[in-house]
Amino acid sequence: MTQIGSIFILDYEVFFCTISLYPILFPKEGFMRSSQTSVSFGFLMVALAFLFAPVASAQNVPFPNPLPGGGTTCPNDFGMSIADVTVQPGEIFELVVSLDNPNPVTDFVWGINSPSPASCQFLTTETGAGIAAYSAANGSLPPGTCDLFTNPAEVFGFMVFMYGPYQSSIYGTEIFRITCIAGMTPGEVALPWMVDGNGSGFSCGEVMVTIADPTPALTEVMRGDVNLDTSCNLTDAINLLDYLYVGNFDTTCPDACDVDDSGSVNLADAVNLLSGLFGGGFMLEDRCMPDATTDLLAECIGSPCP
Repeated sequence: MTQIGSIFILDYEVFFCTISLYPILFPKEGFMRSSQTSVSFGFLMVALAFLFAPVASAQNVPFPNPLPGGGTTCPNDFGMSIADVTVQPGEIFELVVSLDNPNPVTDFVWGINSPSPASCQFLTTETGAGIAAYSAANGSLPPGTCDLFTNPAEVFGFMVFMYGPYQSSIYGTEIFRITCIAGMTPGEVALPWMVDGNGSGFSCGEVMVTIADPTPALTEVMRGDVNLDTSCNLTDAINLLDYLYVGNFDTTCPDACDVDDSGSVNLADAVNLLSGLFGGGFMLEDRCMPDATTDLLAECIGSPCP
């Protein structure tokens, strides 16, 4: 069975210890594979410091901008991306990390964090189809060269790849998949990420997770607009009386005929419509309004209201 890498869920003390031992345990295949790697290792420690700084309050903050030490703010385009997603409250979903770089990638260190577990919690991180194809073509990847870390309680995910060259044009663009669970509060959650690859400097971005509002939008209706021509006038009153007592007029929007919003269509609606039209005291809105009343009237079809 091919060993692609390792997946860990661990406390940050163990994580720091594991990272610190990489150069000792894997001096050739691990973090010390090339001179470029020292840059990646430096990024790893910077990112870790900012990922873990707010652990006590279980609230993470976005990656620093500008970066520690001054200089530019993530000037490079390494080709990493994650598509924005829309999910339901509490839904378990996946974020697909893609790498589309025309050049061979020798190594990279990548991290992502969330504002809090209540907004978006990372559950697990797994290698994607591209890394799997690369492993199948090149044999088992040594320990420490393709590792993935996820800490659900401290809302971060971390990926390390140190066994290139990887070419997305050959193996594919899908490199990692992160399983997440959405929070229960509708709204947008920005998840910032940062990568240092090929020793070329930082590349940054963010993925937007939109947690949809499960409350259905209220249908709007113009009460008194019986013939659905976007206005209330005498023709509507005539059509309503025809609908009630003659039968030549039929409506596709009973709520428009329910002038007083009583939940039924009857003579009182015609009386109130005429009263509203000719100053009898009933107030017609004469505009589209949300229909917040629960009733047994059929669904309104053909209304000009949104």
